[in-house]
Amino acid sequence: MRVVDEITRTRARNALIRWRCERSAALSEQADEALRERLAALLREEPFVRARVLGVYWPIRGEPQLAPCYERWESGGRTLALPRIGEGGALEFGRWRRDGAVRADRFAIPVPHPFETVEPDLLLVPCVGFDARGYRLGYGGGHYDRTLAQRPIAAIGVGYDACELERFDAEAHDRPLPAIVTESRVIRAR
Repeated sequence: MRVVDEITRTRARNALIRWRCERSAALSEQADEALRERLAALLREEPFVRARVLGVYWPIRGEPQLAPCYERWESGGRTLALPRIGEGGALEFGRWRRDGAVRADRFAIPVPHPFETVEPDLLLVPCVGFDARGYRLGYGGGHYDRTLAQRPIAAIGVGYDACELERFDAEAHDRPLPAIVTESRVIRAR
């Protein structure tokens, strides 16, 4: 979906979420498989190959499904961590095993239970929308931006080609991501 400058962030966000949720299951699975292959290849490159603790996400509202990657990464010795919203709105990450217990947080998003805090050295950041500069449009809470502002941590955006925006005005708190992976390519921020 190409969205021009004059469309507001909120309208763009709502349109992109609606598009993700209304796609067919077959289309979603094809796109997710291609995206997972590109992401796995990127994680074999420097500096990402050195990441041992991966801050991952539980997909909601049509976000790319990365569960098969989680299985490979965990069985390959990497630690997985799911986020929850902490003090001041930044994210905290809890060690998560794919067969481990989770509980829904106040937003009905699963978080590990019990919550054992870990520090990821790489975040996989779901993108509602994004542009070629590496700026990400999220759900509007600024949680990933706060997290990235608080500590130096590598991050890779994850989104669908159709959610690329031509450009949108970044806000003061927005942090560009160095790379965004889609089903057809890896976008290196410029």
